[in-house]
Amino acid sequence: MFKYNIFQSGFRGFIKGTMIKFFLVALILLVSSLPALAQIRINTLLTTEGLNKEGFPVTYRDEFSLSKHKGVQYYIEWIPDNQEHNIKIKWFDPKDRLINYLNLSNFSDSVARDYISFINKNKSQLMVPSLFGEYSIYFYLDDELLAISKFKISK
Repeated sequence: MFKYNIFQSGFRGFIKGTMIKFFLVALILLVSSLPALAQIRINTLLTTEGLNKEGFPVTYRDEFSLSKHKGVQYYIEWIPDNQEHNIKIKWFDPKDRLINYLNLSNFSDSVARDYISFINKNKSQLMVPSLFGEYSIYFYLDDELLAISKFKISK
């Protein structure tokens, strides 16, 4: 015959209910602790010859000439999230050498701009580009890689 023990079934139900509650709380904590990065959505990402007086890109360009242009302007804009972020913008030449590095801590704006010169080094520029080929720009937000842009430099 089947014996039914009220204490055992009640205890098992209690344990099962507690485990479900524990997993739900753990899931809620995990989701609420995800970085703000998941909320960042990029509006504009481009390279250009320069910015106008208001700080907006003049034209979009993904190919530049060392002899015709003065440099490359990088522009990225995202939907504001009203939080401070740590921003890193790293530029690499065709040989994957770091040529420019911009690091902004506690950045509260939703637009980042950076520039490399073909003539003289700027504050964040480690070297003046001299190689022809494809260059890469890596955009990090709170130490997470958010975007990679590419452009070419020719004669």
